[in-house]
Amino acid sequence: MTGPARWDRASGAVVRAWLDEVWERTEAAVVLEGGDNGGPLDGRRIRGEVFDPDDLAELRSLATAGEFADDICRCHGGPTIALLDAEGEFIGSGSVHGETDVSWERGRFRNNLEVADPAGLVAFLERHGIRMR
Repeated sequence: MTGPARWDRASGAVVRAWLDEVWERTEAAVVLEGGDNGGPLDGRRIRGEVFDPDDLAELRSLATAGEFADDICRCHGGPTIALLDAEGEFIGSGSVHGETDVSWERGRFRNNLEVADPAGLVAFLERHGIRMR
């Protein structure tokens, strides 16, 4: 994609509406190796899994609360949080950038979320076996 369309990004309200819808259908989350350049989700190594409903609720809060940057990080980020529905199908994903942002569906929305509690997100991931530092 070239020209002005390349820089189009969804508003924070659009991304937040999508996040609300996809998280309502989420039954589990996996944390995968790699960021936005890691290739297809189903071909990546799993670094961690989240099945417990309380843990999913905590992850949702940590990975969706904050303000949208109206921009994207220039790195590829990593790891990637992938959300799964009741059938075990991937329904959404977001790569962690610099331990402070999550880029949900970067190619689609092009608008990083600056998480409200970056230290909490890192601590959560590390509690689930995902080494961030």
